[in-house]
Amino acid sequence: MPPADPASGGSTRSIPRWLLVAAAAFLVARVATGIFEQRHPPIQAELVQWHPAGAGEMQSRSTGLPVLYDFSAEWCGPCQKMQREVFADRSSAQTINGLFVPVRLVDRQREEGRNPPDVGALQARYQVDAFPTLVVAPADGSQPTVIVGYPGKAALMQQLTAAGVKARLQRGPVR
Repeated sequence: MPPADPASGGSTRSIPRWLLVAAAAFLVARVATGIFEQRHPPIQAELVQWHPAGAGEMQSRSTGLPVLYDFSAEWCGPCQKMQREVFADRSSAQTINGLFVPVRLVDRQREEGRNPPDVGALQARYQVDAFPTLVVAPADGSQPTVIVGYPGKAALMQQLTAAGVKARLQRGPVR
């Protein structure tokens, strides 16, 4: 078909070049955003009721529940995975909140060159040198259970449940 003659009322308008460039730019931006979101999934809401270290230890002594120390770091990939799969899972968080007094301790050595005093003291006490490290410290001060690394949700919950039951058995009957 021959091109329309403007004098005869036909249109010779073409799609503006800037519109094609804008559409291509938006397409590239959306693909890049999708790739970024896939590599950096959003952090889910915390369902574990974390306590500050001092308050957690006091609550442990008053309730007889063991303290669950979560030694973590912002740059730690396995820590982030554990956060998404365990601490943001309703069932796992409910189990943790029922068995323990949870205390999260975030290492700041890499970012700030030093840790807050309570974090450094507890890392030294439990000889923490890898992340994540979970320590189940019975309220009576008996031997803690230390879990280094993230073995996966099922294995971790099994280890935590066993450590929680062991700590409760060590303390004896509740008075």
